[in-house]
Amino acid sequence: MRRRSVVIVAALAACSAAIAQPASPRDGLEHWPPAERAAFAALDRTLVETPRADRLLAWHQLLGEEPHVAGSEGDARVIEKIENAFREMGLEVQRHEFWALLAKPVAAELEIVGTPPVRLSVREDMLMQDAPSRHPNQNFGWNAYSGSGEVEAEVVYVNYGTKADFARLRAMGVETTGRIAIARYGGNFRGYKAKFAEAAGCVGLIIYTDPADSGYAKGIPYPEGGYSNSSCIERGSLSTLGYAGDPLTPGVEATRDAKRLDEREIDLPRIPVQPIGYGSAAKIMERMTGAGVPEGWQGGLPFAYRLTGGDGLRVRLKVEQTRAIVPTANVIATLRGTTEADKKVVIGCHHDAWGCGAADPLAGTIALMESARAFAEAAKAGHRPRRTLVFAAWGAEEFGIIGSTEWVEANRDNLIAHGVAYFNLDMASMGPNFAASGSPSLRRVLFAAAGVVPQARAKAPRTVLDDWLSRAADERFPGMPRVGSLGGGSDHIGFLCHVSVASASISAGGSRGNAYHSTYDTLPWYWKVVGEDYEPALLVTRMTTAAAARLAYAPLLPLDPSDYGPEAQRHLSDLGKRAVELGLWSRENEPAWMARLGSRAEAYRARALAVRGDLLAALDSGRLSGQGLAGVNRLLMAGDRAFLDEDGMPGRPWFRSLFVANDEDSGYASWMLPGLRRAIEQKDPAAAEEAAGRLIAAFKKLETLSEAMAEAVSGDR
Repeated sequence: MRRRSVVIVAALAACSAAIAQPASPRDGLEHWPPAERAAFAALDRTLVETPRADRLLAWHQLLGEEPHVAGSEGDARVIEKIENAFREMGLEVQRHEFWALLAKPVAAELEIVGTPPVRLSVREDMLMQDAPSRHPNQNFGWNAYSGSGEVEAEVVYVNYGTKADFARLRAMGVETTGRIAIARYGGNFRGYKAKFAEAAGCVGLIIYTDPADSGYAKGIPYPEGGYSNSSCIERGSLSTLGYAGDPLTPGVEATRDAKRLDEREIDLPRIPVQPIGYGSAAKIMERMTGAGVPEGWQGGLPFAYRLTGGDGLRVRLKVEQTRAIVPTANVIATLRGTTEADKKVVIGCHHDAWGCGAADPLAGTIALMESARAFAEAAKAGHRPRRTLVFAAWGAEEFGIIGSTEWVEANRDNLIAHGVAYFNLDMASMGPNFAASGSPSLRRVLFAAAGVVPQARAKAPRTVLDDWLSRAADERFPGMPRVGSLGGGSDHIGFLCHVSVASASISAGGSRGNAYHSTYDTLPWYWKVVGEDYEPALLVTRMTTAAAARLAYAPLLPLDPSDYGPEAQRHLSDLGKRAVELGLWSRENEPAWMARLGSRAEAYRARALAVRGDLLAALDSGRLSGQGLAGVNRLLMAGDRAFLDEDGMPGRPWFRSLFVANDEDSGYASWMLPGLRRAIEQKDPAAAEEAAGRLIAAFKKLETLSEAMAEAVSGDR
């Protein structure tokens, strides 16, 4: 009897411990009632432990065995493989087809004019050490949407081809009209190099990878090391339209029968553009005889860079491409939720590539697949999520973020009403050092997930959070790591900038090498540079799974819009400095609306934090449940939508977030508080005040949401 009593007491103690499971911001369990915390903690461990390195390798081999450019036969085979894999997991699967204007290379020639002419290579060397680089479907280097044509002209070196670089050339009196520009990759999106070159009167553009940026100046080139060798060529799209997605159907889904713009009326490049390796570029640039370049324009080739080639150096460039409306597809896999099934947590990565795509995109796609498998296994064991999980493999991202945009445009109203969050995994697993960029409302979710995921390749056991904090602590949020601001360039754009759904990019880097958009983006390159252990991919998969699980399973949504307050203050301070730099106003004479906007953001933060505490206390005591809980969750989701502006940004109405857009002059960087940033860049004080008024109105909406949440839990104190 005594032994039996001891067993009963021990069992009761265990139950009591489970019921009283303490909550810590490091794991996010405060978003569950005390009695449910132990059960989720156990499920959380299972979800984190389910992904396996050998499965990640298998996904990589399945999807990375051949080139699969969007719209190609290889692309169709990859789509079918992903579709079959999701079905085998037991998920609901939809092939979401879309018809987009895609480009296709036909021919390219580049030579130095002379007797005899010097023919320059536009193709990478085929390597014995890298069998996929010799695949018969590997193509020569090309930039999608280049103009077609043949030109012969003198050359001009334009550094990175940024707006500032072309302004510098004008100020120095360097002639660009009628010449072929040579620009190095970096500094801005390649499409803007073409746009600015065309605007400067150039008749053609050559873009090359400079060894100072990603070649031998960085490290040993491939195949001995991981960096760009002399023949390595970066492919990529040139589209710089004021919207993402299919060039001919802005704002509407690109169905087969969609009403389309006239291709002649959209602003795609008209001049021929050709990417090359630095081996070919050197043969042109070493023959240049003009004036030396200004400080900062010298690259890594072993001779002095010149601004112009001189009369005796002429180059002939020929590019031939076709453009056609081509069908391809997204693959959408769904795991239906139980209690709030209409709410959606979306995880995505594109599947198309410029070659085999082992790094871009598959280092993220494999994490998407393995995270989906982890959730599917949990569902089979009886642990279905509270909210619906959507796993999306996007098509034609490389041509202009097309597939994800078409899906967002097709589901715009549903996502505005029911989109919880989007996690993007593009090229995510490139080393052991975790990093994230995203909406302020997701900071705590990422923090909590990092607290339960083990760090990759750690010499002693530690969490991702410990490692992340050691590298990137955020001074504005003591004890928390820095979460960056999302810019452009990948599939989060439609979610974040068009429908204002909380979004984050999850990634891990730190490996020494670069094969970006080249023939060498292959499994052998990845294994050599990133490693064969798949620890970085395992880290990314686990972080994705842990973060999505908190949003999909938690009774109280762990979104925290309060962080919009200090983030807005940070960006407002940066914009104030920019305005002073441009001479729009002085530090001593800032406009009054700057202080009003800053005060509004600060006051909102204080009130929202107090309400957050009330919500957690009400959940802890059992006062927040049922319809009241569902109502509060809707209000939390609406926090991100407070920055949704139906009119969109001036000049770019597709971009409808008042909080973030991509830089309209570089493409990759982020413009925070973009309406205000644009007005300051254009030195327009009236537009700046108007933009500030819109932001103040957004914070008023957030305040109203906070008061509604406070009212929902104000009874029975």
